[in-house]
Amino acid sequence: MKWWNNIKRFLYLKKLRFDAKSKSKVRREMLNIKYAQKIGILFNATSADDIITVTKYAERLKKEHKDISILAYQSKKDKDNKDPRFINELDINWFYIPTSEKINNFHKMKLDILICAFVDECLPLEYIAATSDAKFRVGDFSDAKTNYFELMINTKKNHNLKYLLEQIDHFLHVINP
Repeated sequence: MKWWNNIKRFLYLKKLRFDAKSKSKVRREMLNIKYAQKIGILFNATSADDIITVTKYAERLKKEHKDISILAYQSKKDKDNKDPRFINELDINWFYIPTSEKINNFHKMKLDILICAFVDECLPLEYIAATSDAKFRVGDFSDAKTNYFELMINTKKNHNLKYLLEQIDHFLHVINP
């Protein structure tokens, strides 16, 4: 079955490169968080601790009068999930590409900043980030994904979500475009 997963991953990467290249004409810009109005947050909601961490961070941004949109991925199949903030395995196709209406609605949002709040590989969320029209995309550092983000944070020293969000918050406040 490993060969089957390799084929699926190959097709995913091929589609990702093609779709991300079509977004290369989108106007990107470095943006300080104090000038951002609409912020999107993508995160992997498999861990309860990560849900709490991201929720607290989003609430703090809301107190700063930011319009926050969240999209979370849960690695399970849940037919009863009607919450527009959560996608699961039923919302992605067989080679990891997100295809549901929830993702289309998230993509249609005019985001100033897209925060990718996940430190481990999550192919559906990476695809959403890479094909986003957000002006400024921020995420965890990976050599293979440098074309999909305007700012990447190296978390090798402390590879966890809380540290990533602290670093993202710090750099979004000190950026001087």
